[in-house]
Amino acid sequence: MDFGFSGEIFFIMLLALILFGPKKLPELARTWGKFMAEFKKASNEFQGQIHEEIRKLELEEVDPRKHLEPEIAKISSDEDLSIQGALNRLTERMKNTVAQDTDV
Repeated sequence: MDFGFSGEIFFIMLLALILFGPKKLPELARTWGKFMAEFKKASNEFQGQIHEEIRKLELEEVDPRKHLEPEIAKISSDEDLSIQGALNRLTERMKNTVAQDTDV
């Protein structure tokens, strides 16, 4: 007994008509329609929340501060590149220059 899709729908509608009667069937259809609309609305809201969270995660991943701050910390802790290191090098150069001038 292979009815196909349209045959199955017809059979289900006929069974519903027999079980609930012609007076109750429109009310059940309205209730079912409201249920499906609420379900679709909740599903869309849930899907929207998921997409929003994914977008936030992608933005966090692209945030340059996340990648640059560790590098800046490494550079600023390196004495050769810090201001103090530059001042120390300048002082050493000045001492060497003064020492060379007095040697001449």
